[in-house]
Amino acid sequence: MEATYLSKFMQSLGDAAYTKLRKIADERDITVQELIRAIVIPDWLKIAEKHDGGESQSERHRKRSSRSRARTPSLPVVVLPKLKKKQ
Repeated sequence: MEATYLSKFMQSLGDAAYTKLRKIADERDITVQELIRAIVIPDWLKIAEKHDGGESQSERHRKRSSRSRARTPSLPVVVLPKLKKKQ
């Protein structure tokens, strides 16, 4: 049986980015946190997977962590792309 590890991260957003996310979340009647968890991160991972030739980050992480599990536990980090400013 494989153990499941949950990682936590904290993200700071500028006022403009937060305002955009808040507006999108309000339109969907959800919180900004729910928007990030349910839509932003999964969409970002799908885009990254297409860009990386089909192998998802979780698959690459699993391969790396299985080799290094005995040494040091690794903590995955999610990096969100910056939102483009409208001009």
